[in-house]
Amino acid sequence: MKYLATATLATFSLVLLASQPVLSQGIAIAPRFQPDPVVLRGTSGGSQASPNCGQLPTTPSHVVQLNSDFPYLRFSLQGQGQPTLMIRLPNGSTSCVSADRATGIINAPGYWEQGSYQLYVGDRTGEQHPYTLSITQQR
Repeated sequence: MKYLATATLATFSLVLLASQPVLSQGIAIAPRFQPDPVVLRGTSGGSQASPNCGQLPTTPSHVVQLNSDFPYLRFSLQGQGQPTLMIRLPNGSTSCVSADRATGIINAPGYWEQGSYQLYVGDRTGEQHPYTLSITQQR
């Protein structure tokens, strides 16, 4: 019963946070989250220059708190322009993922440890475009 209450609260928080039009969206997810995928939207680009990720926003586009380890989780980003995704890991290190040139989609799949992940959605050319970010446990 405790797990059900926690899952319901996490789902309610996720829906509430994902539906609000804010600059930086924060969500907390636990294994077997619903709905799957979680879909977030925003605008790419920003004023902070990055040598590997183009122009990034000065604050995270999204903050994702993983409440436990995920053996498999995939972040997928689709947008116009030349989007990039910089992920600041819980240990402070960063990783930059660019869009696949053929599909224009960014995929960051794999094992993800419990912790807080800051996601910065940038653009190589410095332009700003709408994007959709999906988070799923499905392979």
